[in-house]
Amino acid sequence: MFNGGLNLDNLFAGRTSRRRVLQQATLFGVSAAIAACGRPSQQASQSTGIREVKFTHGLGLCNMPLFYSIETDLFKERDVKGRLSMTIGAGDSAVQLAAGQVEMAVTPYTNALAAYTNSPSFQVVAGSGVEGLMLVASPEVKTIADLKGKKLGTAQADTLEIMAFDYLKANNLTYNDVEVVYFGDSFETTAAMINGDIAACTLIEPYSTSVLNQINGNRLGDGIDLYGQAYPDCVLAARKDFIEREPEIVKNVIKTFFEAQYQIENNFSKAAEVTIGKYYKTEMDNLLAAAQAQPPGVDIRDKRDFMFERSDSMLALNYISKAPDDDFVNFSLLDDVINENPELWERVKVKSLST
Repeated sequence: MFNGGLNLDNLFAGRTSRRRVLQQATLFGVSAAIAACGRPSQQASQSTGIREVKFTHGLGLCNMPLFYSIETDLFKERDVKGRLSMTIGAGDSAVQLAAGQVEMAVTPYTNALAAYTNSPSFQVVAGSGVEGLMLVASPEVKTIADLKGKKLGTAQADTLEIMAFDYLKANNLTYNDVEVVYFGDSFETTAAMINGDIAACTLIEPYSTSVLNQINGNRLGDGIDLYGQAYPDCVLAARKDFIEREPEIVKNVIKTFFEAQYQIENNFSKAAEVTIGKYYKTEMDNLLAAAQAQPPGVDIRDKRDFMFERSDSMLALNYISKAPDDDFVNFSLLDDVINENPELWERVKVKSLST
């Protein structure tokens, strides 16, 4: 069963498939973005040599390398100025990137996958944050089997929904056994859980920790038992034309993300101080508690196949009509950065075990 915090199905007349809803929303977003803003300008100061790069992003801890790099001016150390574009929800970041409204994005890889199959104009070039997806439930729901007949909140086509779908499947349940309720962002989902409007939900950090603390609920899964250690959530993606035109700038962004990862890993308290409030609407205690659950992870080269394998669930949910081609992921610049700057790779804790 399907319901919707945003009533996405009601945005379009008639009975439409869930894949058609997403495609129409994606195409509408692409058209609107192009009409409103056009292509991003190449902004570089001749006097300073600083290249401005326009980014879009999501809301979770997996975006922290981007937020931290901007707030601490790490980008400027590599002649880049990061500028953030306003985004409504995590899924919108992939649409903005596909539209050419921005040059780079931190976005859930599943939203990127869906947008790419409609408009293969960008590529995943690195990781940003790993793990941190939580299936949380009210106190009376103690197992995934207890979800049968209850409302389950999630974000449409997001990594959060794919994990929910995969957890149900692993426990011999389907969407026919629960009532799926879609929400536009983590704030809506959090409010619904606290108010008791839904029995369970999938949430990103730091919001899942906040919910668990407020309702004394149960964590039914963190994705690790389902996907293994260091599974990706958000990825760093770039426009193909940007990669071709200015590969060194893309590499400088990846280098900056490595530096941000190192600093976040070694002083999360500082990272929390410069990002809380502006980017993370939660209490400091919740943010600090969530830190270990969703660490930054730039080198996800060993997770390439994992991302492609999730297209099976996307196909089953009718969000895509075909699997993405091999160009969806391009780790060549990530390889270059690691080979040319081994010290950046060697000192971070979360990284690929194989390439």
